[in-house]
Amino acid sequence: MIQPGRNCGLAALGLALALCGVAAGQEGKSVDQSKRAIERGSRIYIAPIEGGFDTFLAAAIIKKQVPVVVVTDRTKSEYEITGIASTERAGWAKMLFMGVDNSNDLASIKVVELKSSEVVYGYAVRKANSPRGKQSAAEACAKHLKEKIEGK
Repeated sequence: MIQPGRNCGLAALGLALALCGVAAGQEGKSVDQSKRAIERGSRIYIAPIEGGFDTFLAAAIIKKQVPVVVVTDRTKSEYEITGIASTERAGWAKMLFMGVDNSNDLASIKVVELKSSEVVYGYAVRKANSPRGKQSAAEACAKHLKEKIEGK
C-alpha cells in the first residue's frame, strides 16, 4: 500500500536532487598559470572548433565587449584560441516527463601566445540543463577571458 505522505517526500527528494544537479552543473574553472598579460586590443584568432562553437565564441566576445580584436587570418594574430565543445541533448524521457529539451554543454578553451607558444589562459565550463547551451557556454568563456584581460 502506498502512503500519501511518502509520495510527497519522494517527490520532494527528487526535486531537491534535480535542483542540486542543476546548481552544481553551472560551474566553470579558470586556469591562469602564466604571468603574461593579454594586452587590450590584442589580435586573437579563433581556430575552428567542432560543432561551430568558434562562431558562438566570436559572437560572445563581441557581445561581452572583451577588449580584443578577433581576426580571421591566423598570420595576423598575436594569440590563438583553440578548444573543444560537446553537447548532450535531452533524452526522450526527460522531454516527455519533465517537459524540457534543454541540453548539457561542456566547453574548454585555451589561449596561446603565438610568438612564444606559451599557454597564457585556459577556461573550462559545464552548463547543465541549459536552454541556450553553446551560446551560454561561449558567453561564460568570453566573460572570464575579459576578466583575465582586465586583471579582475
